[in-house]
Amino acid sequence: MTRRALTHNGRRARRIEHILTWCQDWDTAREGMIDLLTDARHWCDRHGESFAQLDRIAYQHYIAEFGSKE
Repeated sequence: MTRRALTHNGRRARRIEHILTWCQDWDTAREGMIDLLTDARHWCDRHGESFAQLDRIAYQHYIAEFGSKE
């Protein structure tokens, strides 16, 4: 069986899958994603960052990478 190479975006998605599996602090992956986003907001508060601003930048990166075939 040949293992398919992951695209750049596939690796990014896999990274989140690893975190969701590793932490196991929730019943579903959806619940885990909600908790991770909540945790990111708490991290921003603690470190004087704007979650909204970082999220806008991340969204622009996502749009730029969305059609990427890397």
